[in-house]
Amino acid sequence: MGKFLGEIKGQPVGKNTSIDLIVAKLGESDGKDLLDALHDPTIRPIQIVKALQARQIKLSASVITRYRQSNDVA
Repeated sequence: MGKFLGEIKGQPVGKNTSIDLIVAKLGESDGKDLLDALHDPTIRPIQIVKALQARQIKLSASVITRYRQSNDVA
C-alpha cells in the first residue's frame, strides 16, 4: 500500500460534515449563530456563504441547501 492510500484509509469515518467542522471551528457562540442561520429559511444560503468567506471559511451554497433539505428546514 502506498503512503497516500494509507493516509486515505486512516481518515476517520463518521457523520462529521463540513458544517459540523465549521461549527466547531467557529466556537460555541458563533457556531450556535451559524446553526440558527442554517435553520432559518428566511436567510439565503449566499448570505451565509458570504459571511463565512469574510472569516476565510469556504462553504458552497449547495452544501447549505443539502443540509437544509436533510434537516427539513422549510
